[in-house]
Amino acid sequence: MKKSIRKSISSLCLLVIGIATVGLSSCKKKKIEPTLFQLLDSTQTNINFRNTLSDSDYPGILDYLYFYNGGGVAIGDINNDGLPDIFFTSNKKGQNKLYLNKGNYRFEDITEKASVAGMADWCTGVTMADVNNDGYLDIYVCAVAGKLGLKGHNMLYINNHDGTFTEKSAEYGLDFSGYSTQAAFFDFNHDGKLDCFLLNQSNHSVDTYGDTTLRQKVNNQAGSKLYVNQNGHFNDVTQKSGIYSSSLGYGLGIAIGDLNNDGWEDIYVGNDFHENDYYYINNHDGTFTESGAKHFNHYSRFSMGNDIADFNNDGQLDVITADMLPASDAILKTYIGDESYDQYKQKILNGGFQYQ
Repeated sequence: MKKSIRKSISSLCLLVIGIATVGLSSCKKKKIEPTLFQLLDSTQTNINFRNTLSDSDYPGILDYLYFYNGGGVAIGDINNDGLPDIFFTSNKKGQNKLYLNKGNYRFEDITEKASVAGMADWCTGVTMADVNNDGYLDIYVCAVAGKLGLKGHNMLYINNHDGTFTEKSAEYGLDFSGYSTQAAFFDFNHDGKLDCFLLNQSNHSVDTYGDTTLRQKVNNQAGSKLYVNQNGHFNDVTQKSGIYSSSLGYGLGIAIGDLNNDGWEDIYVGNDFHENDYYYINNHDGTFTESGAKHFNHYSRFSMGNDIADFNNDGQLDVITADMLPASDAILKTYIGDESYDQYKQKILNGGFQYQ
């Protein structure tokens, strides 16, 4: 019996060694496949934009919750030459950059010529869209203003068709001054003109603590906005459209798509902290109904950016949300959250919130 056991062990050892040998042999023969993308150096592309922040800058992370959230980037063909151009926003005043695509992955910094460096103290997201429907892309830059000494307003740069832009946010009704994150332009009422959903972020004040009835308390600086395009001017229709405009929404991500396949664009908003994400269904009559509780069992706890796309190519749009989680599992299991488990359960049972 001992001899049989030894024989079995020997066979097992040979099997393991054989597998290991095959593995090593395979590693030696395996060819390194070329990567799909190649990193290009700034000396080749001429893109040298940096959004540089320092711990000594004001406002810092202790004063401004989203100090390190970064700026924004938009890509589009501003001169209709078939090549995509790039616009970067900087958190610091006057340091936004517009790069014109010259072909062969080389870009030219035309910021000064184009007059788009920015006049707000703290810029955030940026969107390219043909706002005035003249066949040329315009640029809309969001900004944070009205707190911590930050001044300015959102800026709309109208394309002059000659490589220059003119700031006309006030003329178009889009010179909002508050806590903006990002804007999305889409034709929500199907009248052939682009409308605007303006995503704003909360000030993280005591106004955000309570139950979901706080969604009905309007905050003019932190609450998101819906604008309808009427003869080239954007009018605020937030209150009658069914869009929440309170400080409870920590809007950090927005995506537009026809999620229910009825031919009309819906809105998905990502909210940080204890508030649910919002899923607004388009009612085809200029109004929306927030219906997240009927369609999502739970949300990301700290929703940041998001996107909508047909991920698995089945004809149905899917939603991806980026959550702010620690990179290490050890940190995730040991760090102190912003609320206890009892507080979390209280939110679910009595506050009207959903699981996250």
